[in-house]
Amino acid sequence: MLFITRRSEKVKKNLQKYRNTKFNYENFISEYYIDEDGNSYISTKVNSIDDIISPHSIKNYEWVNLEFVNYVENVANYIPIEESIVLEICGCKFTDEEQKLIKKVLTTYFGLKLGDAIIDVNINRKRAMILLTFGIIILLIFSLLSFTKIVSTFTELIVLGLWFFIWEYLDVRLLEGSNLSVKKIEAAQLANLKIIFNEEQK
Repeated sequence: MLFITRRSEKVKKNLQKYRNTKFNYENFISEYYIDEDGNSYISTKVNSIDDIISPHSIKNYEWVNLEFVNYVENVANYIPIEESIVLEICGCKFTDEEQKLIKKVLTTYFGLKLGDAIIDVNINRKRAMILLTFGIIILLIFSLLSFTKIVSTFTELIVLGLWFFIWEYLDVRLLEGSNLSVKKIEAAQLANLKIIFNEEQK
């Protein structure tokens, strides 16, 4: 019994400690990623061009190494979207031609991701407009039928349909739409990153 009491006291203390634990996120981001000029650095270490461009690519149809861009995207998630990103590629000496190829492939990849995000936002807006239009049509039908005896028969069905389109519109336009807008800005941030090369190992 004493063991159970001590254990429950320990659990309470731990829970209280976890509730009060804080982390200064802004200071961490400022010290870890952002330099004196306000640029956010993502430093990466590579051993060869194959770490950036997939070794399975063929000439003139090069594609990114997904492990590399996944790392960049994961780190970018912690950088505020209003910050400019500098991608620093360290640890390997590339020829001018290789540097141009790396910049082209990465710019193309992140540009395509931005394009996908823009398409998603546009689709979301069209869906929202369709839902809003149907909601307005149902409201007009309800208003017109309110002058007749027919409305009493279909009142519940019409009101149910009206609420469905209203809630779907709010969900699509406000909730889903705001998430897609944030993703679009994040994609734009990466599409505008600056790429620099540093031969020194980090």
